[in-house]
Amino acid sequence: MHMPGSPTASYRVLRRGFSLLELLAVISILVVAMLVFVTVLGSGSAGPPLERSSVQLSTMVANIRQNASVRKVHSELVLDYVNDRAVALARRRLITFAFEDDVASGNIIGRRAGGAEVLASRWMNLRDGKCLDLPTPQASFTLPWNETFEVTGDYEGLAVAFDYCPTGASTGNVATMGSAFAVTVAAARPDSVQLALACGGASVQSATWLALYRWHTVEVAVSRYGVHLYIDGRLDSAPIKSSFTVPSAVGSDLRIGGTSCRVDNLELFTLVSSQTLQLEGVQFIAEGVDPVTEGTGGAEDIYRDLTQPPTNAPVTGPGSGTPGPPGLPPGMDLLPALVHLYYDSSGKLDPARHAGAVDIYLVHYEDGTLRRMRVRFHPLGAVTADELDYFPWETPPNPLGDAG
Repeated sequence: MHMPGSPTASYRVLRRGFSLLELLAVISILVVAMLVFVTVLGSGSAGPPLERSSVQLSTMVANIRQNASVRKVHSELVLDYVNDRAVALARRRLITFAFEDDVASGNIIGRRAGGAEVLASRWMNLRDGKCLDLPTPQASFTLPWNETFEVTGDYEGLAVAFDYCPTGASTGNVATMGSAFAVTVAAARPDSVQLALACGGASVQSATWLALYRWHTVEVAVSRYGVHLYIDGRLDSAPIKSSFTVPSAVGSDLRIGGTSCRVDNLELFTLVSSQTLQLEGVQFIAEGVDPVTEGTGGAEDIYRDLTQPPTNAPVTGPGSGTPGPPGLPPGMDLLPALVHLYYDSSGKLDPARHAGAVDIYLVHYEDGTLRRMRVRFHPLGAVTADELDYFPWETPPNPLGDAG
């Protein structure tokens, strides 16, 4: 037998080791320390400027995709080529009307007038459950302004989405919100209608015709970064100027009505800039632009148009007959100052807008040497970056000289 004070007993005490609780505590501390370390490094706060910028853009996209997939809304990454800045434009849902419980949603009660009814009939083509029926141009549904709609600080604009079934071939209003925006039936045929969007002097008419007595999805998004009209997922954008602003919607009611139609699943959002990235020492460069001219700050005047051209249209417009700013390809005199990357409600690049991966390009002078980088945004959401010796539109020098 060994007494407590004997050497053997002391040896056993020293060899006892850590308890399970102590091990868990140590592991927790290590995990927290690792997360802090990764967060600091992963935020792109350190490292060479090009690599740091690509990491920061990747982080922004991760946030955009999370917002889109969790809230089931569209989101955008806006690239400002004049100010070398990126903005994550997110949607914040204010209210949803499914018209299943008459016309109330939370503490908001809509007002019906002129024969507007919430119906569910076996004789009607319904989206789901009940819907709002506006049988005549005089029928309307109004959502009154509510103080809970107020957004301060990061407010950029508004978005409205709804299911839409036209039941009459006549022109007139569909949805208006004071002077902020108006969606109208701009043209009508016996079997279909065509919608248009107006906001602050900017307007766009959709190329899509909507068949009567068929359900369609309509989405409006207006901000200082663009005026967008989505019809069944297809996007049309209005050209805007550098001085463009969205008129205030404060105090304005959202009114549905002015043409015969049915509406369901009405949603109102505010657009907010959830994150802004100012590139430091790095510049966005558009395809075709001379990297040296861009890198030395001599190409800022080429970005005159604030909107992205329509799908499948050339990036630049035809020359006006006079020499354009330096750095542009011959015969070109305009480039979009704002370029949008659209993400759908699943957090992927919107296939209705982007046919595949999207490439953007960055330049930076480091110790007198121009460095080039391509950042690729993949359809499923991944972001990769590659440093290039030359951009695809550049002609590399011939190492053998003219004789080669």
